[in-house]
Amino acid sequence: MAGSELQEHYVSMLLERVRQDRFPSADHMDRIEAMLASPEQLVDYLEVLFEKLEGVRHPSLQMLDRIQRLTAALPRE
Repeated sequence: MAGSELQEHYVSMLLERVRQDRFPSADHMDRIEAMLASPEQLVDYLEVLFEKLEGVRHPSLQMLDRIQRLTAALPRE
């Protein structure tokens, strides 16, 4: 396996943990963000974070801050 494939596997593994955990680890999310290699990965990650907010009456301010920071990094059309 090439290095990029291993990195992608690592990010996928952590992303699945974030998806499954009701309260995902900030460390896992930080690690994912440090390893994101493409805009597509960023969008996939953001979709998981948005899923975490669905149905939550009072979302975590840290999660909102994280999403705001990441969406600001997306290219503008």
